[in-house]
Amino acid sequence: MFIPPPHPPPLLDADQVLQLARTGYLPLNLSPALQDCLHTLLKLAHEFFKESTSSKETKYPTAQGTELGYYLVENEKAYLTLRHQYGAVTTPALSLAASNFWITAASFLYRILSDLSNALDIPISVWDPLLDGCLSMPASLAETTPTLLRLFDYLPGAGAAEKHTDTGFLTLCIGTAPGLQVWSPLDSELQHSGTWSDVGNQPTVLVGKTLQWLSSNRLRAGLHRVVPNAEGRRSVVFALRPSLRHPKLDLAPFGQPSIVDLVDVWKHIRGNVFNVNAQSSIRKQQKKMLAANVHYKTHGHTEASAP
Repeated sequence: MFIPPPHPPPLLDADQVLQLARTGYLPLNLSPALQDCLHTLLKLAHEFFKESTSSKETKYPTAQGTELGYYLVENEKAYLTLRHQYGAVTTPALSLAASNFWITAASFLYRILSDLSNALDIPISVWDPLLDGCLSMPASLAETTPTLLRLFDYLPGAGAAEKHTDTGFLTLCIGTAPGLQVWSPLDSELQHSGTWSDVGNQPTVLVGKTLQWLSSNRLRAGLHRVVPNAEGRRSVVFALRPSLRHPKLDLAPFGQPSIVDLVDVWKHIRGNVFNVNAQSSIRKQQKKMLAANVHYKTHGHTEASAP
């Protein structure tokens, strides 16, 4: 009798696992199935972004700040954030293409997560509750998780994103032209010694802060930024983030003898970054608040324990 393997077949070799752990990023070739999904999604996204602003806003209303729907950053970029399937008012072909890309990209990242787990001696089964509802596009708003698919349209010579690390587990970034740059650290000081390099249109996987935390810093979150492209560019970003459906998280399989509230951990990680995709005025306000919070903490005041 055939017994299926306990986990997906390896996708990364030892050198690729080591690079992802040390730098937080890894350029990768996509599978043919994922390439096909990407091609269809980019074509339909191109048609969507050519529609009028009112049409885009009607089909995908902005909600939850920048976390859902169509969002316009004046003189910089526009993007569509998808976290669940939409009804008939939207573009059916685009919604279907997004759903197909989601499930294929999620499977791709799950295989990478499995490879990292094997390298770190973490049981792959621990990801089951952490990815509950994340590996396929949720059917409705009520079923959403933090995981998202985002389609970007950067304006020529203007659209950018300041240096940052992502908050979730793994992020797949695919651009149609140069603009995404990754930081290659030369030593243990991520911010202070290293070089920036442009990945061109090479698909790239980034480690997020939550995965760095769960790995006890054995994996490094990938620092990256987006610089303007004179001709503009489009990109697809799929961010695999933790499900919050099972908030009590036993850290024993990760080598940490404690139980934490995953919702609190997620709020803490999200609360210590500013939103690089918000309006310029909002970004400035958030950075000012973060700077004030750091000043408050460094002068001996009480602070919440970091995850």
